[in-house]
Amino acid sequence: MRLFPTFRTSACLAAVAVALTTWPGHSAEPATLPRIKGTLLPIVPEGPASEARQAVSQALAEKLSAIFSTQFSVVPQADGPAIRLRLAEGPPPGATHREDYSIRTSDQGILLTGTTDTALRHAAWDLLHRLGYRQFFPGQTWEVIPRLESLSLTIEADESPDYASRRIWYGYGLWDHNRATYEDWVVKNRMDGGFTLNTGHAYGRLIRSQQAVFDAHPEYYALVNGQRRVSPEAKLCISNPGVRAAAVAYALHFFKENPDADSVSIDPSDGGNWCECDACANIGPPHERAALLANTVAAAVTEHLGKDRFVGMYAYNYHAEPPSFDLHPNVIISTATAFIKGGQPIKDIIAGWSARKATIGIREYYSVNTWDRDLPGAARGSRLDYLAETIPTFHTQGARYLSAESSDNWGCNGLGYYFASRVLWDTTEAERRQAIVDDFLHLAFGPAEKPMRDFYERLDGANAKARLVYDDLLARLYRNLEEARTLASGRPEVLARIDDLILYTRHAELYDAYRTATGPARQAAFEAMIRHAYRIRRTSMVHSYALYRDVAARDSSVTVPEPARWQKPEPGNPWKSSTPFTADELTAILGSGVANHAPVDLDFDVTEVDDTTLVPAPLTDGTSTLPAGNAENARGARSWFTVIGQAPAVIELHITGGLIAHYRDRGNVRVRLWKLGGASATGESRTLVAEDASVPPDGVERVVHLTAKELGVYRIDLDDGQDLTRVTWPAGQRLSWKMSLEDFPQSLSGRWTLYAWVPPGTRKIGLYSAASGGELRDPEGGKALDLARKGGAFVSVDVPPGQDGRYWKFYQVAGRISLLNLPPFLARTPAELVIPQP
Repeated sequence: MRLFPTFRTSACLAAVAVALTTWPGHSAEPATLPRIKGTLLPIVPEGPASEARQAVSQALAEKLSAIFSTQFSVVPQADGPAIRLRLAEGPPPGATHREDYSIRTSDQGILLTGTTDTALRHAAWDLLHRLGYRQFFPGQTWEVIPRLESLSLTIEADESPDYASRRIWYGYGLWDHNRATYEDWVVKNRMDGGFTLNTGHAYGRLIRSQQAVFDAHPEYYALVNGQRRVSPEAKLCISNPGVRAAAVAYALHFFKENPDADSVSIDPSDGGNWCECDACANIGPPHERAALLANTVAAAVTEHLGKDRFVGMYAYNYHAEPPSFDLHPNVIISTATAFIKGGQPIKDIIAGWSARKATIGIREYYSVNTWDRDLPGAARGSRLDYLAETIPTFHTQGARYLSAESSDNWGCNGLGYYFASRVLWDTTEAERRQAIVDDFLHLAFGPAEKPMRDFYERLDGANAKARLVYDDLLARLYRNLEEARTLASGRPEVLARIDDLILYTRHAELYDAYRTATGPARQAAFEAMIRHAYRIRRTSMVHSYALYRDVAARDSSVTVPEPARWQKPEPGNPWKSSTPFTADELTAILGSGVANHAPVDLDFDVTEVDDTTLVPAPLTDGTSTLPAGNAENARGARSWFTVIGQAPAVIELHITGGLIAHYRDRGNVRVRLWKLGGASATGESRTLVAEDASVPPDGVERVVHLTAKELGVYRIDLDDGQDLTRVTWPAGQRLSWKMSLEDFPQSLSGRWTLYAWVPPGTRKIGLYSAASGGELRDPEGGKALDLARKGGAFVSVDVPPGQDGRYWKFYQVAGRISLLNLPPFLARTPAELVIPQP
């Protein structure tokens, strides 16, 4: 679509010329706001009385009054020039035309025509956008109201969205206050689509809807390991005709209870545990069964209710692949952009389902709090290049629906969310990416535009280099904000936005302090992070609801006291405070941020790492004769990484807990095995597949076996409650420590010796050393760096010719080091090392 018409402004305003869509045979004329021939334009909602039309007319009057500093009125009728809101004539629009509207100007005013009241609401907010009004992020702080005396403009525009359903929604829920501001943003940015696509995991709802039937027929549940797996979110025995009949009954009941619904989801429950009976196996793999059930339901729904009702389902995880048969035309398949079993490219998945005549949607992940924790550049939603590429590309491939799981984290992802809303309506807006960014920076920050441009470039997820040294990132973000605050003096609306971003940057600082802390300091840092996140929740800068609910549940080293649990309200909750930050507090946060973080200038490039791409390190000549290193003892939490090339596989650990007798009250040693990336049994990027708590803290060695059932990358986490624990394993078993700045730090005790891989072409090794002793040795055994002299500093050492493409040794190190431009993994021997795929 073309959103921006030609404007002709009065002499006191600059002319703005942009693209225009026209109706053949019609020629628009200019209209002047706020008056035509001296008469203030009234706003007229035409046609039969409608609460929705009246509400949007009042909203339009309110915003125009603010823009032109004169009072616009809503009247039932007017004979002269006016701003008119009119429903299009003709039969009710089809499901995908409920948002179509036009805007026309003439000497008689402005005519907004829409196929529905929703379309008219879009037209009103589009008109305001053309006048310079913006709601960049949720909340009054991020509303931009231009101040105009008069404006002559010519508009001849016909609009309909490129995506019939456009959703940027919050995973993990949100606070009540944030719900209202979010819904306001959705309306003002035309994201409340006219078609509602239901595609969420639905087998659980199906079971509950037909509970009596399932109670009477346990054979309707999936057969797993020889038993019917009865659970609220179970998989189904789809080969059973009774199950398919129950699914049809569920769908028809859903539409009876929701007569205005456009679609019903028949997507499987999340993860694995598909039925293993012979009849289901004869149908085929999970994707064949899921598609069969969707087809069955779609055929019944259209037979009973007509062709304007649809069935939604994901192409996701174990049912990502297309079936061997064609889809019913009323089945909409939303292809997930993550969790694709088999690792096929998304374009191939879309092409495969399209070949089976599926109507295509996209299930996106712009931000998942468990993945990114609202940190700078960590989510897809912060990557404008990704959004500019994928939204138009998916549309070209046939996608007409897009649902993006996101977070209430507008501090890091707000510009991306706003940009996505423009492109989802009109995919050609992707070509105007820089213009949209310029518009945002100019209107939101005015005189502080330059430092805020630098700030947002550092938040862009495509700028990986900006965040590789996190302390450097914090230093530069705080300095951008300091400069912006100075430049915006006297502009309170701009200062309010900068202050929001100061509070966001403080979250990024506090979360880093938490994730890198150990022992009692970790609990204190966690509490400080949660307290801050809650206190700033009304800004929508971070997804405080998700952080409060979820972080401690995934980190056994921290706890939330019962009185402070997220469900406990103020004032009885000691961690919750809604007291606004004062000007003095904001100044103090900014000052301490600048003082505590210094920009870092390195003489080497830092390397970005993806843990899900790990592979065995190469074995070069002579590696088999290298003596094994040692790093057995440690306190607290630690992790190891491995790659499983043949499944199933058993990982063997020899664990001795309770090496400090005084601390044997910390409980048994807790071990967890996680699968990283790809499809998994529970459908998450990090999936718990095994755990053990059998080793008591008694100083006696015991053997623990962990089973990995699938190929891929795994991480083992161990926590002993800050006791001291020894861990060893059979020689040659592939297990590696990760040594990077931002990851959970390794708490190695005593002196340790481990090997690192220096890839071919490396000319300098860069690292951060917090060690108090030890040395880095080259492949010939020579001392390349004395770590005892380099504690708490970024350091580098040259790699002589012929010493790259070989193994270097960290020898008898006391303390922690972080590898910055090498694969950040260490192992006892080269045969046990894993590294990111080159």
